[in-house]
Amino acid sequence: MRPDAPETPLEKLRRHVLSGERHIERQQAIVQHLTELGAPTKLALELLDLFEEIQTMHVAHLRRLKRAL
Repeated sequence: MRPDAPETPLEKLRRHVLSGERHIERQQAIVQHLTELGAPTKLALELLDLFEEIQTMHVAHLRRLKRAL
């Protein structure tokens, strides 16, 4: 993709999937750190669950889009 070219739907979705992977990894590290500190993890785990649900939707959408191309 050229820097000045608009992002295609496939490129945008791939970017979202990669971003989601980073968010999940970061949130897992936060949960681990809170656990090590003996701090409450309920909200951090709920957020991790939400990130994972969203990621599942993004990955499924990416698969559908690839099949359609």
